[in-house]
Amino acid sequence: MSSAVQVWNPDDWELFALTLLQGRHGPLHVQKIPAAHKGDYGIDYYCTKDVVAYQCYAVEEPIDISARAERQKKKITTDLGKLIKNHVEVSKLFHGVPIRHWVLIAPLHDSKELNLHCAKKTKDLRAAGCASFDAMVEVIIQDPRDFPNDAVAMGMSALSKVTLSIPTPSQSELATWAAGSSDLLANATQKLRKRAPADKLDDVVGEAVKSFLQGNALLDALRSGSPDLHEKVMSAVRSRARRLEFAGPRPGESAGEILHAELDALIAAMQAAAPSLSAENAEQIAYGSICEWIMRCPLDFPNVQ
Repeated sequence: MSSAVQVWNPDDWELFALTLLQGRHGPLHVQKIPAAHKGDYGIDYYCTKDVVAYQCYAVEEPIDISARAERQKKKITTDLGKLIKNHVEVSKLFHGVPIRHWVLIAPLHDSKELNLHCAKKTKDLRAAGCASFDAMVEVIIQDPRDFPNDAVAMGMSALSKVTLSIPTPSQSELATWAAGSSDLLANATQKLRKRAPADKLDDVVGEAVKSFLQGNALLDALRSGSPDLHEKVMSAVRSRARRLEFAGPRPGESAGEILHAELDALIAAMQAAAPSLSAENAEQIAYGSICEWIMRCPLDFPNVQ
């Protein structure tokens, strides 16, 4: 299944990028250019020690690869234009030492078109003939995968809110899962028959499988991108699962009442344990976890009378 994508607002992305750059260059070697007064020269952060300039840019997700690449290329072109236009002032920032690298820091670099565009803009920047740029100056794009995992985890843990966007599983992904998980599918069908009318059962089971796959994809993304947050979320999920396995759902309730109660309890537990996880993601993980309990664990419902 396609991976989850972190949804960034520009301010959070700049702060997160600062954490990465301080880990790379050292806290005292990274300086910020505020854009509020007369623009930013096409630079958000810079390091005079390593003579490198950085610009931060996060597109609004979710978006497809080609559209993301086009927006990133446009950002590179626009900001390098600012850099060339203001090269005299930029040179003063670097104490007259020619810039060796200009780097676009983006949450995701997933198109070779960006590499080709960076190569073209490198050629243009070298041809500009400005003393502010090293003769071998290079334009590149980087994302968090170009930084150590501990620096990424530290940046994620500092965020006030984490929001991930997860795509809906495709029909081929659903079919592949169903072909290899017939027992789990049979469990879900048997139990959800007590919740859904016969003419809606296939749709309800299909939605349960989608929720299960999406919840797992979100947890995988948290595990790799924010281990601390992942552990807090999983602690809440495991705690609710142990209670359910030991005591079962409350007796005397209908399937709908049981599902409402378990969803509300699990969402509340995750939000208490991991307040920086967005409400939307907490709900998605809760749906996925409860669908897994229906498939694998003793979450069952009273027989329909």
